[in-house]
Amino acid sequence: MATPLATAPRYLGAYTAVQERLADLVGTHDCDAPVPACPGWRVHDVIAHLTGLCEDWVNGRLDGYASEDWTANQVSRFAGRTCEDIVQIWADAIIRFSGVDGVLLGAPAARWAFGDAVVHEADVRGAIAAGRVPDDTVLFGLHDTMGRWHREILSRADVPSLHVRPPDARQDWWLGTAEDPTAVVVTVPIYEVFRALAGRRSADQVRKWEWSADPEPFIDAGLPYPFRWASAPLSD
Repeated sequence: MATPLATAPRYLGAYTAVQERLADLVGTHDCDAPVPACPGWRVHDVIAHLTGLCEDWVNGRLDGYASEDWTANQVSRFAGRTCEDIVQIWADAIIRFSGVDGVLLGAPAARWAFGDAVVHEADVRGAIAAGRVPDDTVLFGLHDTMGRWHREILSRADVPSLHVRPPDARQDWWLGTAEDPTAVVVTVPIYEVFRALAGRRSADQVRKWEWSADPEPFIDAGLPYPFRWASAPLSD
């Protein structure tokens, strides 16, 4: 079995690709545009958070990781800089990030950084109508970051296996035991699963998916991720 650090290069490559795509987007779009998926934030704030997170990993500033204060500090740190300046700082930090050997909750730093960045890439794209995250990146995020975490959540909740049948993907996807004949089946586009597992879909939106059985046990267990503000429908 691969160790967490042995898997880091895969995540680092995916993380770097997210940074490069966002750098291209902010060079041609309004950085003051509000981001509905991140209430109170503009595109500028999202980019500042992602850059600050990368810097914090590089500099070992992990106290309060993912807390509101930790995140707010990242946003305020770049308040007077342009988005173009910030993404360049991020690019410079990623070069040093490749030397980070930290592990958090059993996963390498690059996995956590990529998981956060790809969700926010989708947030920004929705805010500026710039299309969607590439399909291969969505699938990588589901299988290698969000999927692992939600499998653990659902296993602790003692719910049936979940068989996801996306009509627009090349293969089915499982949360729980693959090929479980007792699994609950849900038919839904893979992008909707990606956004729901990131908390960008409300419980009512998830209920409207095509379920073979009652979805409430899965919703109670944390599908979608229970962000307090995820009550209004989001379409990005």
